[in-house]
Amino acid sequence: MTTMLSYGGGVNSTALLALCKQGKLPTPDYIVFSDTGAEMPYTYQYIDYMEKHGFHITYLTGGRTQVETLVEYCDRKRLIPSPMNRWCTTDWKRTPIDYFCRAMEIDTQWVGIDAGEEHRAKNRKGKEFPLIEMGINRRQCVEIIKDMGWCVPQKSGCFMCPYQSKRQWIELKRDFPELWDIAVNIENNSLHNEEGEPWRFNKPWSLEEYVADLDRQNELPGWLDDYMKCECYFD
Repeated sequence: MTTMLSYGGGVNSTALLALCKQGKLPTPDYIVFSDTGAEMPYTYQYIDYMEKHGFHITYLTGGRTQVETLVEYCDRKRLIPSPMNRWCTTDWKRTPIDYFCRAMEIDTQWVGIDAGEEHRAKNRKGKEFPLIEMGINRRQCVEIIKDMGWCVPQKSGCFMCPYQSKRQWIELKRDFPELWDIAVNIENNSLHNEEGEPWRFNKPWSLEEYVADLDRQNELPGWLDDYMKCECYFD
């Protein structure tokens, strides 16, 4: 039986790798990361970190066109990722994984949904959820990673995800200004809606309007000091 772990570079799927190292789960035949080309830099850094711990991680790239990153596709099509139908998740995450499973004749796909999130595991034919089966919740996932002496990863996700909170957009502008500029440009260049306005990540505000109070609040010492309480930083 051929097994594949769908690795996202976050807490839950990293806990699965830790359980493999501990001998509580068999090591999967493939560990696969579906790369949108728009992941946060610390996610890429953490994947490198895991490879240094002996895991071989296969990157799947190109998404729906098989040749473009999500950023390139949005720029060419003048689109922004949509919270309405989540086409970006389907085309740059799920579809490449499905192609890989068929090509490599994968029998079992592990997904890192933890106990307490069982509702997310419904109607997912052909997938297994070891964390749910073992009764491991997210807090326990963090402890499992710490027990290995590993750094705990930050939440994975695309830098222009429409589900980001205001806090995450502020962090992006503050800590990754070059990625912020890309997101702003994609939004400003997007096709216009029925009202003649570009599509927005946070309708009705543009990104610049959405975080307009950043400069004012930034004058207050320490107001964002606790925004990036990461378990570790990478050099």
